[in-house]
Amino acid sequence: MYIYINHNHKATSDFKFMKIIFLIALLNLCNFAQANIDQELAKIIRDGNLLPLERPEVHSRELIKLGSRLFMEPLLSGNKNMTCMHCHHPRLGTSDALPFSIGEGGVGIGTNREQRGVGLIIRRNSPALFNLGYKDEVTVMFQDGRVEYFPKTKSYRTPEPALNGENPKAKEITKSLSGALSAQALFPILSPEEMLGRKDSSLSDNELVKLDSNLKVWQGVMKRLLTGKRQELYTGLFKSAYPNEKKYNIGHVGTALSAFMSGNFTFVDTPYDRYLKGDLNAMTLSQKKGLKVFAGRGQCINCHAGKHLSNFEFKTTGTPQIGVPGSNQIDDKGRFEVTGVKRDLYKFKTPTLRNVALTGPYMHSGVFKTLREVIDHYDNVKDTLYNFKMKDEIQIFYEDELIVDKDEKRNKFRFQLMSIGELRKGLNLTEIEKENLLDFLENALTDKRFQSKDFSFLEDIPDDIASQLLTQ
Repeated sequence: MYIYINHNHKATSDFKFMKIIFLIALLNLCNFAQANIDQELAKIIRDGNLLPLERPEVHSRELIKLGSRLFMEPLLSGNKNMTCMHCHHPRLGTSDALPFSIGEGGVGIGTNREQRGVGLIIRRNSPALFNLGYKDEVTVMFQDGRVEYFPKTKSYRTPEPALNGENPKAKEITKSLSGALSAQALFPILSPEEMLGRKDSSLSDNELVKLDSNLKVWQGVMKRLLTGKRQELYTGLFKSAYPNEKKYNIGHVGTALSAFMSGNFTFVDTPYDRYLKGDLNAMTLSQKKGLKVFAGRGQCINCHAGKHLSNFEFKTTGTPQIGVPGSNQIDDKGRFEVTGVKRDLYKFKTPTLRNVALTGPYMHSGVFKTLREVIDHYDNVKDTLYNFKMKDEIQIFYEDELIVDKDEKRNKFRFQLMSIGELRKGLNLTEIEKENLLDFLENALTDKRFQSKDFSFLEDIPDDIASQLLTQ
């Protein structure tokens, strides 16, 4: 009698058993790695004062509804051909996906917008509108900080002197404002390139461009809204939004626009925010490693700290400058143009980072199409600044020729005025560090709701306005 032993079967069983043991060990190793990095991040979060965002104060539905109308209202522009939405479209990350916006005179939306011989190039990249409604925390607006709100005194500093200080000349306007976001909304209306139009190229019925003061232009805008064809519509909307007011001014327009932006462009449900609230599985291991790079070798946290991932300070980042030859765009001096202080040369406001993956192109000059390009720039600023070559994908949007500023003296200032010494030396990040950092920026900081194609998250949008969002 013979007993047959199947050695192949035994070997197969042993192999399966060893495979299970290996997988268990690998899982334990991964869990150990996760636990270890969570401990490291706990210290980083504490030291960097990294806090989750909560939603700001809630505005009335009537105020948001008025703001939504005004956001898409061409009557705010001199030639009645521009709206806020042209440069800040919800489908384009609340920007316009262009290196530089094409303002007054342009035709189309986003990357389909054209100059058509008369469209004016706006000198800086259009900033996104995410999470700006925290009036006591986000107090500086525009990339050069030319609009500022002081919560303690409830006063303003702006390009219009009549709004400034604790006892402003135009007190009726400042009393109607609600912080920096509402104040900044008033100034694109005054810009010849953005909305007002130029005297030498405006239509005959552009009465606003002929007025000789900012206050008169704002009064003219109010006259347009509250008289004429849309008198009944806007009289009703203003009355509902401001039931206790008898007279309306441009400050009420700014506050309504602010309510719309705050109510609809506040996003606080990112994997990063959920992680900060205690959900340790909200971010992947790669994203956690990316946060570690962000706070460590990447040096990002030096400027992008706190609950808003910005200290709202002004920094020189050695960014290449492009622009129209002979214009003030090619030598954009940034914060210096507001303060006149030499140390502010080429400094620009540190932006916030939630939903940053949706807001390209990047930097004040719009020279980087992707976040990977931004990371590569910070990894070797000197090389990027001095050797930058403008790609055809930038020039293709414009009829006017754009060039790279190669002026040695200006680029020397752009490089030497950087306050973070490590950026001048070069970070020398590894490829895996760059990939992890990119994963953190692109995915851990993005609120997926904003990528909804039906915009169901937008509140109090009239049906005809909602249809415009989908068809533009």
